Amino acid sequence: MSWEFRRNLWIQLTPHRLIATSIVLGVVFLTADRIGALRWVSAGVFFLFAGFWGTRRAADSIMEEVIGGTWQNQRMSAVGAWPMAWGKLFGATAFAWYGAGIAWIVRAYADFSDAPLRVRFDAVEHIDLIAMLVFAVLAQAMSLLVALIQMRRRRRGRHMTVGIGQIAGLMVLIPFLDRWSSERVMEWYGNAIPAWSFLNLSALAFLFWAMVAIHQLMRAELQYRDMTLRVPAFAVFLMTYLSGFVDIGLAPEIYRAVVLQVAGTAALLLYYAALLAAPGEPVALLRLMRALRAGDWKLIGELAPSWLPAGLIFAAVAIAVIVNALASPVTLPKLGFWWLRYAIDSYASWVAAILVFAARDAGIVLLFAIGKRPERADVNSIVSLAVLHGLLPWTWLAFQSPSLAGLTSPVPGASTALMLVAALAQLLLLGVLLNRRLAQLQPKGVAYA
Repeated sequence: MSWEFRRNLWIQLTPHRLIATSIVLGVVFLTADRIGALRWVSAGVFFLFAGFWGTRRAADSIMEEVIGGTWQNQRMSAVGAWPMAWGKLFGATAFAWYGAGIAWIVRAYADFSDAPLRVRFDAVEHIDLIAMLVFAVLAQAMSLLVALIQMRRRRRGRHMTVGIGQIAGLMVLIPFLDRWSSERVMEWYGNAIPAWSFLNLSALAFLFWAMVAIHQLMRAELQYRDMTLRVPAFAVFLMTYLSGFVDIGLAPEIYRAVVLQVAGTAALLLYYAALLAAPGEPVALLRLMRALRAGDWKLIGELAPSWLPAGLIFAAVAIAVIVNALASPVTLPKLGFWWLRYAIDSYASWVAAILVFAARDAGIVLLFAIGKRPERADVNSIVSLAVLHGLLPWTWLAFQSPSLAGLTSPVPGASTALMLVAALAQLLLLGVLLNRRLAQLQPKGVAYA
């Protein structure tokens, strides 16, 4: 048993907590049984413990150590990254799972009390028993993951970090609240899969990747070095997963174009998520630049931020989209996407502009990351990107100037030539500013012993 997990059990599962919780829940469930609401009350209690309280405890498991001044000691302990990760996730939420476990057992009893000798897996209320556990663990894992990202971005405000982490975890529960009937099926790569099975399997798959991300972030916190291969692997999974929803009955050229667009959109979203989640570390960036100049590919792989491989994957998919658009432009109008009709005559140039603007946005984030307030780099970056991609384009569109709207964002309908020129000019300007800022961060002299 992990030392971190055992320590959390000692802290969370105190005798008076266990006894008091058992008595209170016993009274609640007996009362609910008398009024015929045992199934719904037990489900509500489960999500109160595992959902609401569990996500908060998972998000707070790291921050309470940072605030208490014990995190540095834990980082220097002999506990590895994986025992630390699952010890935090399941140890800090042990009391929440104690209450949720009682509620889950009561819910199972209420479901099967009328048919104890058979299990009706065709009923959605019985499948909920599996989905409740899967989605609760996924929500807690997402809360811990977001809290780790916030902490690595030097977000030391406990309430903000815990709040954002808990909100992210609770949002994971939204698909579970959509009570899909057992008759509904999902089409995935042409295969008809029952909705409840697809929902649970999808949750399990994303739970696996959430644990992979938590493990990688924990390794980074404990100063381990490794190649950033997890992000490319997840990018391939995400593109493959989302591409399965494309109607396989489309004509081959249209199907290929839609799949490339779906894969490109998924890679672009992952790229921006990794870009905004990356910690602002000027020293790490300087070391990466030195490794690039020295051609040390092993060190480059260890120091490369996660958004870099995600960006390279997006660039590869974007180039494939451009090549496909140039090879078969007549198939694009048949896709029926209203937002493509404005840029359909120059679709390849428009995708190229998206690629250049994505590189420009990386320069903006890096400029804030190595600025004077790196702890606010994420907020400043989000505000800047919102202005460039949202406020300014909508302002020009409101004044009936779609061409000018493309100066700061790849807006469909704007001149693609003007977009490309503007994006390249901004990328060049940011390159000059980044080079000047990095020069200021370089050591000015050599210390002699």
